[in-house]
Amino acid sequence: MPILSYDLVNTLVTLKPESTLAHARNERLNATENTQAAFEAIFSAPSSLLTPEIKYEFARIVAAQTGSPTLADFYHQLLKQQAPALNTPALKAAENYLHVLVKTPKQTDYALIKSLTEQGWIEADIILFAQLITFVTYQARLIEGLRLLQDQETVTNPNGSVTAGRWNAKPQTQQGKPSPIAFTQDQLGWEAWLSARDPQTLDPDDAQIMKKFGQLNSEYFLLLAHQSKILEIRTLIDRGVFYTNGGLPRWEREFAAAAASKVNGCIYCASVHARKAGQYAKERKADIEKLLATPAGGILAEGFDDRLCAITDLSTSLSATPIQATSEQVDALRQLGLSELELLDLIQSTAFFSWANRLMLSLGEPFEVVENKE
Repeated sequence: MPILSYDLVNTLVTLKPESTLAHARNERLNATENTQAAFEAIFSAPSSLLTPEIKYEFARIVAAQTGSPTLADFYHQLLKQQAPALNTPALKAAENYLHVLVKTPKQTDYALIKSLTEQGWIEADIILFAQLITFVTYQARLIEGLRLLQDQETVTNPNGSVTAGRWNAKPQTQQGKPSPIAFTQDQLGWEAWLSARDPQTLDPDDAQIMKKFGQLNSEYFLLLAHQSKILEIRTLIDRGVFYTNGGLPRWEREFAAAAASKVNGCIYCASVHARKAGQYAKERKADIEKLLATPAGGILAEGFDDRLCAITDLSTSLSATPIQATSEQVDALRQLGLSELELLDLIQSTAFFSWANRLMLSLGEPFEVVENKE
């Protein structure tokens, strides 16, 4: 199957159709096509608060703060040199939410969501806005990662080794449940700060989408179902990034997702994907536990074998804000024998978790599942 006749990522990376990287993206066609579909769905979704121009301006800000001048310029060009004023109370609250979510995602909290609802934002608009912000952080990291594979350097002054971010220290969630205060492989719950959709009120198409992906009992996915088309496409990207044959071993993709979650301070995502990494590579249990145990401010890419150190180095540097990944890190992985497809898998796994972490951190919080011992 050929790559889409127009693909924004390929265009911004100036990807030649005959290149090894283009063939690798073609081999991961579900992720490639649905990344384009997500862009189209998010920027065409109707909203009374988020006009196309306001979406482009917010996307420009996100791309610039994330560290992708290429993507920021693209959104700037869509504005045709006329940036809209973000001077209403509703848009000022939204811009504040954006800055926190992009730069320090773990600092998003219930108060930020409440500030939006107090300014008239309804669930469908908040979910659309959250998807826009977090998608663009994924899009930026994907583009900059692919540019590195093309020898197009953006980072000129890397800040050194990336460290584990801070995470939750509150003993209870907004609803009074016990809150995890350490990274773990244990199964965790998650509660929303907004009203999720009632499964009984879903129209047949939405219900079919949720049933197809096994999401009808998930509060998180029922919340995202306020924008069901975007949810469907995002789930297909997830499948296209992680559930594919060949390329980077599955456990290393899951490890990269957990490493990104350590940078962003997302205990919930780290628990899921560290656990999955362990399921695919039981012999690497010590490495997975070491990653989770890295304290805030501790260097993440050290103490592993050469391959895992190099994978963690690129993954965490691509997860930093602004992006700190360099061509030297890519060269190190190539010298260790990683193919173009393996490198693409690593970049896509990492970039996707910029999206996943920020959605979970900004719309709700995890809680410890207390077993009933009666």
